[in-house]
Amino acid sequence: MLQINPKKFRPIKNKTIPNPMRPKFRNKKQSNIYFLAQRKFAGERKIKLIKNIKFVSLITLILVGGYFLSN
Repeated sequence: MLQINPKKFRPIKNKTIPNPMRPKFRNKKQSNIYFLAQRKFAGERKIKLIKNIKFVSLITLILVGGYFLSN
């Protein structure tokens, strides 16, 4: 039969039962994958907005330049 060695047992230090309904607060590096994905999506949207602004400003600059050169 198996013998249990009592010297190998360690006392339980944290005896509280974790509550799964309580949110875990972590560092930003240890953030949840959902929030990391949301941040990436927001970053992509920001990059797309900057590209659109550059494109529209280039077109308006060409049109204004053409107008002044034609007069």
